[in-house]
Amino acid sequence: MPMSQHRAALAAILVAVVATLALTAGPAIAAPADSSPLAAKALGYDGTWQGECWQFVKRVVREATGNEMGFDYRQGFFDAGATEVTAANAQPGDIIQIASDRNTSADADYPGLHTSIVLENLGNGSFHVIDSNQNFDGMVGHRESYDPFAAAARWGLQVHIYRIPSGPGAPKLAAPLPAAKPATVPTPPLPGQVLAAGDSAVVYTPGDILNLRSGPGRDFDVTARLAHGTALTVISAPVRNGGFAWVKVSTPSGEGWVAADFLSKEVAKPATTSGAGAVAPVLTFRTFIPLTSND
Repeated sequence: MPMSQHRAALAAILVAVVATLALTAGPAIAAPADSSPLAAKALGYDGTWQGECWQFVKRVVREATGNEMGFDYRQGFFDAGATEVTAANAQPGDIIQIASDRNTSADADYPGLHTSIVLENLGNGSFHVIDSNQNFDGMVGHRESYDPFAAAARWGLQVHIYRIPSGPGAPKLAAPLPAAKPATVPTPPLPGQVLAAGDSAVVYTPGDILNLRSGPGRDFDVTARLAHGTALTVISAPVRNGGFAWVKVSTPSGEGWVAADFLSKEVAKPATTSGAGAVAPVLTFRTFIPLTSND
């Protein structure tokens, strides 16, 4: 049956609406997040405590690709075999790094420094990302409309987006220091920790290390790198410097200073009243102080 004038007009309107939607809609992501090993691995940590953003991304990269990121906020990506991509070409699994091009060293520490993983490219420099510590609480969560360029502009920083390969052809770098095997396994932090001389503690840096320094601050030399779970003894009261509480400690690698914010204090429960005289198993906890980078 031939189309009436009214039907022809309605069809024209529908075609115009569809065309308008096609022009205004943002570009589709290159692939679903679960097709990217790195994005899928990151999603597995959603809603868990993983500490600082850089520490979280390094762990995800190591577990998803087999590559080890370095300690520099720019060169560290290239150490893992990364290539830089544009915002328009970013896809799930790519990593967004906000930093100052003038200072990307491992000791960099300034407002706005942040690392996140792309789940979806929304177009126009906006992304759906997953990251850790976005609310300064060490928790992993989503940002459904994240504009890293606007965030960087607030602090006068730069944005770079990196893609790290995986598979047989990807470069494999040296593995991190092996974790110690203490009598108790460090647990996620609980608030209220206070460290004092004589306390026993363990390093709490899941998937990362803690620098042992010659003095109480980042300006002092690194004398050793302590693995997650390393047992140690505190031998001084805390000293505040550069946003951290520093304590002198005795470790298997010698004496030195560490950021107390990355220690789990070991606390023995009082003896039971059953008459057996046994002491309950120790528990571990540490406080979390909002920071923008590792020590």
